[in-house]
Amino acid sequence: MIALAAAVVVTFSPNPSHFGQLVTAKVQAGRAPSFAPFVVRARHGNTYVLQCLDPACVPGPRPRAIAIGGARVVIVPRASVAQVEHPLRSFERQTTVPPPSYRIRPALLRALCLVLAAALVAGAAALLWPLARRLVPAPRDDRTPLQRALDLVRESLRRDPRDRRRALDLLARALARDPEARRALDLAWSRPDPDPSRISSLVESVENER
Repeated sequence: MIALAAAVVVTFSPNPSHFGQLVTAKVQAGRAPSFAPFVVRARHGNTYVLQCLDPACVPGPRPRAIAIGGARVVIVPRASVAQVEHPLRSFERQTTVPPPSYRIRPALLRALCLVLAAALVAGAAALLWPLARRLVPAPRDDRTPLQRALDLVRESLRRDPRDRRRALDLLARALARDPEARRALDLAWSRPDPDPSRISSLVESVENER
């Protein structure tokens, strides 16, 4: 630093300091000095906060002294010569693996993947269902309405009398205007319950006519 008045007294703290470190300078008399190659970062009355990032402040293997206004600023290297010559035993090294960090926790990511997979499976099933229905043939009943009615009447013989009445009524509808239609209706609504032997006789009579 260069003082602009003969009576200027400048003190530095800390001194010595490191390259790039903020240094406080106090001026006790005279006009505001020039602190080159330091740059003024802040000022509070006669107190200045200085910093030097100029190559002139870079220390070598030994400390560098800069004379400013009759005072000396000493800038020391951050590592000693012995440390530079033997870095492996002079500096601490990290030997443990740091814990991993995640932008998304693994448990949450796993749950999201499962939900996404389930949604994709459901979407694929919805898209393939119409095609699958076309590939699987629908069950067909090639029987005529009369044949279905006769089969239902036969099956009703092993069931409740109400099922017999319904089966006989369906047979009468299938026979339409056939003479046996009236016989089927009479059996369907007869009192007491339709007799199984009469029903079997009716079925045989209808089948023989066909």
